Amino acid sequence: MASLPHSPKPYSCVVCHNRKVKCDRKEPCSNCAKANVECLYRPPPRPRRRKRERDASENASQERDKSLRQMSPEPSRVDQPVKRSSPTGDGPFEAESKSNGSGRMIMKEGNSIYLDNTLWTSVSYELPNAADVLDNTSDERNDDLPQEEDISEPMMLMGLATRESLTEPHPEPLHIFKLWQTFLENVNPLIKIVHTPTLQPQILEATGDLPRVGKELEALMFAIYCIALGSLQADEVERSFGESKKKLLSRYRQGAQLALSKASILRTSNLMVLQAFLLYLLSMRAFSDPHTTWTMSGIALRIAQRMGIHRDGSEYGLSFFETEMRRRIWFQVVILDATSARSCGVASSPLPTNADTKPPMNINDSDLDPRMTESPCEKHGPTEMMFCVARSEFGKWLSRWSKDAGPSNSPWAFLSSSTMSLEQKDIAIDELENTMEKKFLQYCDRSIPLHLATITMARSAIHYTRLMAHHPRQYRDCNARISQAEKDIIFENCLKMAEYADYTQTNTDVQRFEWHTVHHMPWDAMIFMLSEMRVRTDPEEKSKVWEIVGNIYSRHVGQKRRFAGRPLHLALQTLMVKAWESYTEECHLQHRAPTACPTIIAALISNPKCVTKSHVTQRSSSSTQQTNTRESHHDPSMLQLDDNRDFDFLAQDTSPMDWNEWDCLLNQFQESLMDDMVHFTSL
Repeated sequence: MASLPHSPKPYSCVVCHNRKVKCDRKEPCSNCAKANVECLYRPPPRPRRRKRERDASENASQERDKSLRQMSPEPSRVDQPVKRSSPTGDGPFEAESKSNGSGRMIMKEGNSIYLDNTLWTSVSYELPNAADVLDNTSDERNDDLPQEEDISEPMMLMGLATRESLTEPHPEPLHIFKLWQTFLENVNPLIKIVHTPTLQPQILEATGDLPRVGKELEALMFAIYCIALGSLQADEVERSFGESKKKLLSRYRQGAQLALSKASILRTSNLMVLQAFLLYLLSMRAFSDPHTTWTMSGIALRIAQRMGIHRDGSEYGLSFFETEMRRRIWFQVVILDATSARSCGVASSPLPTNADTKPPMNINDSDLDPRMTESPCEKHGPTEMMFCVARSEFGKWLSRWSKDAGPSNSPWAFLSSSTMSLEQKDIAIDELENTMEKKFLQYCDRSIPLHLATITMARSAIHYTRLMAHHPRQYRDCNARISQAEKDIIFENCLKMAEYADYTQTNTDVQRFEWHTVHHMPWDAMIFMLSEMRVRTDPEEKSKVWEIVGNIYSRHVGQKRRFAGRPLHLALQTLMVKAWESYTEECHLQHRAPTACPTIIAALISNPKCVTKSHVTQRSSSSTQQTNTRESHHDPSMLQLDDNRDFDFLAQDTSPMDWNEWDCLLNQFQESLMDDMVHFTSL
């Protein structure tokens, strides 16, 4: 039977409506057929009722609410503010700040917007439904409609918006479950930005019907795939998933980018989308350069600020559950922005002046429930949040002491500032150490991986702050003399930092967290120790240093091979060779057997391309000829050094060494990482 012709639609198609052109209202219309785009008809939205058209019952209800608000006394507890409607999430909810009457939080179905601009706040009160402010960000239309604004909207490094289904890039259901379990074991304990008891049922349900999964949850799932896969070793991935880690990461990274674009990441007001973006940024550190991560973390900071996550939910009548989750997310946003900024050699972005979000509570996920009506009791001792809360405690200490030391662009500046004496700095660091010991470390059980990670993180942070306070960089005069006692303090803290870095990379109990620790290279500690190796006399101490430095740098070069020829690495390798030659010569004069030559040092000496010009000229021609013809037992691709520059400042055996040159090399190294973006986009 022939199909009946479609009657013309009473309204224009979406494409013609958006382009403001005449539509013949056929199916498809002539304009869409000519442009070869999908022609869709949707009824226009119902017109919003004006204020004067609202029925009497609604007006009476609002008047009654207004009278009750005027008669109600000011609540005495911070966690019980006046609420304008129920914060259960079932319907629109809005609340005003109790403090100074500034700011307005508007929430609807998991989305939130914070307004503190006078114009926007005033206008929002004129809307019949304040949640209509969210209409600009809710993007339910984007799934199906080929609107020009969506197609042309730049997504920065995330690609263009897409209408395509993302079902195919998903792993098979069994692999989704494996990646979820990997995330729970390797990633979640260190960040805690999702609530496992709430999220797990959603993921399990979505796994059974991937074509119908919501775009917010889909973005979060792909971000979980990326960071979970990144936490595994390549051989583990091959065994568990039957494909290479590189291939799977490329697939899931592209899926995450498309899913975030589909969820309109630059315009989102949805908490789950922000969670997905944070996980994606954390995974980015494995394949992108610090500058890109820092720029993208700034976007995350702006999104969080736009959603009002920088304002504590207890002041706006949010539920206890949502308030706590927003605290965790804000904490992670700030940490990511600060650490990525430090990796780029720049000061972290100043936080909004009105930011008042409280630190996350030391509680387990089981203590939180979306339906809870009372605040959970904070625990003393170990919880699932121990690592995150310990980091938060360190951040509070840093912020407080940086303010006491005066205005600065960096919270770390007070440690190298001359406004505080060295004794005052040591008192501040002693306070930090006592706080960490009292609140966290005394409760840690080394047999529990999370506790062990907390110990190494806290101890490393303490030793790092002491190094920064005593760092030779503070001596502006290169000819200044440092007492031996001061040198010993610096060397001891450098050695401890290197020991903890080596321990976290080799201990089987904490190797699951290597994705987090691998990005932290103790450059300053290694440079100082290698420099001091030429003047220190303890043989056991030297043997320990050579073993640790060899292990750390070998792993770093193995993981970052494409950076091995940068000036910073060339200078450090030159320093290694000079220090090793000095060490072996000392052992020969004292008739003492040197420690085993580290693999990285042997590779540097045996490969002529790995030795800088200054060293080649120092050797005799016969020695050079012998070295060039000797067979190397090391992987030559591990070190690709073609730079023959001189590092004259390394020829000086003075102490303290000139850190100006090293600072220039460190800065050049961070700048050169921008080239890695080419590698990132070509994978």
